[in-house]
Amino acid sequence: MKKMTKKPFYISIICCLLIKTGLNGVELALKLPPPNPIAQPLQYLQYYPPHYWNGLQKTLDWKSNAPLFVAGAILIPMSFLGDQPLQENVAKHNFLPENISRIGYIYGHRWGNYAAAVAVGINGVIQHQPWNKTFSQIELLATSTITTALVTEAIKLATHRERPNEENYKSFPSGHSSNSFALAAGLDGIYGYKIGIPAYLMAIFVASTRINDNKHYLSDVVAGAFIGTWIGKSFSRQYQLEWQISATGSPAISITIPF
Repeated sequence: MKKMTKKPFYISIICCLLIKTGLNGVELALKLPPPNPIAQPLQYLQYYPPHYWNGLQKTLDWKSNAPLFVAGAILIPMSFLGDQPLQENVAKHNFLPENISRIGYIYGHRWGNYAAAVAVGINGVIQHQPWNKTFSQIELLATSTITTALVTEAIKLATHRERPNEENYKSFPSGHSSNSFALAAGLDGIYGYKIGIPAYLMAIFVASTRINDNKHYLSDVVAGAFIGTWIGKSFSRQYQLEWQISATGSPAISITIPF
């Protein structure tokens, strides 16, 4: 196997610091609850920019994100140590059958996002939720996964790391992993741990398939997991604040818990 070219992870930290310089730390006032985008399209267009800005600022809320940042600062560098041994093992024998691994590829390649959005919409109808709340839940999943994809692609371009199968230089971090973890964090923010835990387990499965398929190194999927969880949880906090949901989350079938 061709020896990979390692790029230091601090490049991604620099990217975060550059984003930070563009944020002034001032949250913009919002008229809540969010307007109905169908019945009030103009009001929604006015609402969305400050709503997104406030969510974006929460990605760099050092106090709220401190445990995650510390975990990432420890686990991501450590995961580089396991890259070569694990990949050499996978090259000899895959630990997942091809048909099972294919499920992870499909789920992590945006189809999981579409399925989750449909499920959230159906749940909103069943639970007789206000349409603007259901739309906010779908919008949370879309915003967090799209933002995660943009950050992931930017870091891929910055690090220019070759994939273990030598297919291209877009290995670090794993987009499937970051997308799946962002989706899991969003679902956890909406419904709490009863949906969040299965979603995170599915994200772990997706990450494992990327190693199994020789598409990514261990450090690629660990970094992707960090990015997706970080951004997904940050936008979830904005959603919870706007709808005054307890930070511990609440089941899909229950009424939201006020602060």
